[in-house]
Amino acid sequence: MLDQSSIFGLTLGFSLIVAAIVLQGELGIFISVTALLIVAGGVVAATMVNYSFENIRDSFSAITSMVKAKQVDLRTDMELLSMFARRVRKEGILVLDDDIPHIEDTFLQGALQLAVDGFKKESLDSILRDEIRSRERQVETSINVMHSMSMYAPAFGMIGTVIGMVLMLQNISDPQSLGAGLAVALLTTLYGTIMANMLLGPLAGKLEYLSELDLNRKEMFRTGVLSIVEGENPRIMEKKMLIYVDPQSRAEYMRYHENIRISKARDEKFYKLWVEQQNKEWENLREILETG
Repeated sequence: MLDQSSIFGLTLGFSLIVAAIVLQGELGIFISVTALLIVAGGVVAATMVNYSFENIRDSFSAITSMVKAKQVDLRTDMELLSMFARRVRKEGILVLDDDIPHIEDTFLQGALQLAVDGFKKESLDSILRDEIRSRERQVETSINVMHSMSMYAPAFGMIGTVIGMVLMLQNISDPQSLGAGLAVALLTTLYGTIMANMLLGPLAGKLEYLSELDLNRKEMFRTGVLSIVEGENPRIMEKKMLIYVDPQSRAEYMRYHENIRISKARDEKFYKLWVEQQNKEWENLREILETG
């Protein structure tokens, strides 16, 4: 689901708007199906003109995956790849064949499968880079779709305002029609502004932020898998992967590993539980490995 800051921000924003309405009047008068149809329908129609059905579908798929996304800790990923690297150095790359189906991240799963299938480092690097670039282009299109929708919403709010004003002026002698036209005129502007600044714009920004984290993780996976294929020392592999970790987490990881020795018993214990722990917080994993 969305992270706590997103949930809190959306809840706070809409709550303040509703509270301001309720404190000064009735909420019902701010509900207009006509205004909503003009804004929402106009945004969807304009987006369909500007982008293909595939672009729109991929955008909403990206939003859905963002909502369902789990918080990941790159240090847990590093522990997992380091453990895999030590097993490969002892028993060869084919030792990972039974483990690959249990990896949840599809990019890492595919990268290790290619490594097990015998792809050389240069070919594997090229394939993984192409996959990352493809994902980057896909997410960039999705972000552009969301940004476009956030720009269309206020514009269709203004279109609705013009429609409402025309209806109001055309029936200026009829008080009942005057009120209905004025309501459409003002509410479409309100709906368009709220939709752009409380929903579509922030979602586009959040998608951009999360995509950067996802691409950074994929780059770290690429570095780790290539290091495993090359047969490098796991410590060297860790140093290469640490550049993708934020400074504070990097310092904590380095400080911890400076004071411990990776034993066979620790690796065996980690191997037994890595499937359940692969996407958990690193602090929790560390505590589990230190106990018993």
